[in-house]
Amino acid sequence: MSEEELEKLFKAALARQQVGTLEGVEAAEIISRQAKAENAECAIAGGIAMHLYGYHRATENVDLLASKPLNLSSEQQLAFGGNRHSIQVGEKNIPVQLIVRSDVFRVLYEAALRDAVTLAENRRIIIPEWMVILKFLARRSKDILDMLWMLKEPGLVNRDRVLQLLEDVLGKPAAHAALRGLEIYYVQAEVMRSGDENGRQER
Repeated sequence: MSEEELEKLFKAALARQQVGTLEGVEAAEIISRQAKAENAECAIAGGIAMHLYGYHRATENVDLLASKPLNLSSEQQLAFGGNRHSIQVGEKNIPVQLIVRSDVFRVLYEAALRDAVTLAENRRIIIPEWMVILKFLARRSKDILDMLWMLKEPGLVNRDRVLQLLEDVLGKPAAHAALRGLEIYYVQAEVMRSGDENGRQER
C-alpha cells in the first residue's frame, strides 16, 4: 500500500467518531423516554449492548429495537425498516438507529424485543440468546465476531434456550434447520475458548 493510500486511511479513521458506552447508553435513555411517551417499546442492541455484556469493540452508532417508529426528526430511513436519528448528548451528536424491521425477519426482531430484560435504571436490553440469533441473521464480519465472543464467554449464552427461542417463533423443523447453520459457530467458539484457556495456563 502506498504512502498516499495509508494517509487516506489514517484521515478516514480520524474522521470517524466512535461512540463510548456512557454516551451510547445516555442516547438510548433519551430515545427510551420518548418511546415511553408514545406508548412504544425499545431495547438496546448492537455495539452498545456488546459493551454492556463486556465486549468493548468500536461502534459508530447506537442500535435500538423498537415496536414502532417514533415522532422524532429522522436523518435517514433504514432499508430493512426503521429510521436513523441524531441525538444530542453533551456536545456530541450520537447516531441512533431505531430498528423497526419490515422485512422477512420482522417476526424474529419482534420476539427479541418482547423478550428484552430490564436492567438498572429501567434500561432494557436484548438478551444474549437473541443477540446471537440476530447476529447470525446479519452475518456481517463484525456480527460474526460479536457472536463468537458471546458464544465463547462462559455462562453468557444458554444454547438450549437459543433453540427454544427459535422453536417458539419458527416451529421445530425451521428452528433445527437454522441451528445447523449456527453449530459451526458453536464449534469455532469452543476452539477460541480453549485457546484462551491454554494461553492463560501458559503464563
